[in-house]
Amino acid sequence: MWQFKEVEKAKVLQGRTITYLAEKKLHISINYLTSILNGKKSCSIRLADNITKCISWDAKIEDYFIKKGE
Repeated sequence: MWQFKEVEKAKVLQGRTITYLAEKKLHISINYLTSILNGKKSCSIRLADNITKCISWDAKIEDYFIKKGE
């Protein structure tokens, strides 16, 4: 599981709303994305990669997420 680095939240949003990202880009619930971006929930590597791609196509997952557990 991967946990988001909360300090990077503004880079993900880039002026967009959480609603837009959750529903139009990532196809997940608003509450789930909010929990991830606030560091309260971890997510799969696939979702972590999709969130990272919303920031930049060249970004690495490790730049924005911390791997938790095995």
